[in-house]
Amino acid sequence: MPFLLLLPLPLLFLLFFHLLPTAPPPVFTSKSIILLIAHPDDEAMFFSPTLLGLTSLPGVRVSVLCLSSGDADGLGSVRKGELVESCRRLGVTEREGWVRVVEDAELQDSMSLTWPSSTIADKLSEHADSADMIITFDGRGISGHPNHISLLHGAREFLRKRKEGHGVRLFTLTSVGIVRKYASILDAPLTRWMGKGRLVFVSTWEQVRVAQTAMTDAHKSQMRWFRWGWVGLSRYMVVNDLVEDKGL
Repeated sequence: MPFLLLLPLPLLFLLFFHLLPTAPPPVFTSKSIILLIAHPDDEAMFFSPTLLGLTSLPGVRVSVLCLSSGDADGLGSVRKGELVESCRRLGVTEREGWVRVVEDAELQDSMSLTWPSSTIADKLSEHADSADMIITFDGRGISGHPNHISLLHGAREFLRKRKEGHGVRLFTLTSVGIVRKYASILDAPLTRWMGKGRLVFVSTWEQVRVAQTAMTDAHKSQMRWFRWGWVGLSRYMVVNDLVEDKGL
């Protein structure tokens, strides 16, 4: 697909001005962060600004824990490799445990399946016990996907088992309405204005292009026609705002 078809007109505004990224505030002290996702491509479609922002901070280690291989269409092995390549493009440092994919009969990729919170908590205990921050979806899961929504409840269960977390902080990605969801760069000013008390990450033009290629080039098996629209129009390719979840 030609390059210009990938980008909507609003995103082309980035050709005329440089949008400075918004880093976490000075009080940001987390050093070991787990991004908890449900399927390979969640990290690129929804969390690219967060990953690109966090991995640029000195002394911060970011890992990705994916609780399924996304094998609904029998492409699980392919999608695992795509996840690794996408995370590499998004700045996650290659090291032991940098990207982990869980295979479990109770955690299958399905639009009709709610995953057990206890199973998710157990997987976090196995793979993320040393983290001081967990980032995942909020209670609406951005797209309403039940697997996404399950992650929040599983993360809360994990923290409850850790006696209210013991210093582990849980942040969730804010779901927005359909107009804002597809407003691309135009949603960035509103997100910044509403960002008090949140972690807000706004990507530069160069970072937006990295995020787009993390999806279009690394996750080729998932590039259906409607995902080209997401890559070009979704505000989640440009801006993320994370809210600390204290609903333990």
